[in-house]
Amino acid sequence: MREDELFMQGVELMLFGVSAVVIFLSLLVVVIGLASRVILRFFPQPAPSVPDRQGQTVSGPVASDAQPLDAERIAVITAAVHQHRQRRRTG
Repeated sequence: MREDELFMQGVELMLFGVSAVVIFLSLLVVVIGLASRVILRFFPQPAPSVPDRQGQTVSGPVASDAQPLDAERIAVITAAVHQHRQRRRTG
């Protein structure tokens, strides 16, 4: 009889602990979502403006140091990848 009571207390404690964790994590997700909406609403991030090849300003989601690849760079990268793969096969 004592073992059954001890086992039930353990199960109750486990259910209480798991419930507390689930509730806490759910509240955390809701609070972070609300904070994100509030921050984006009152403090929007302006889209970065990057000059294109003709010198005109283009705004949009572009990395700060991103530059468009021209045909020569693409050819050099392709040749380097091809050479690397050939060396791995023979070596």
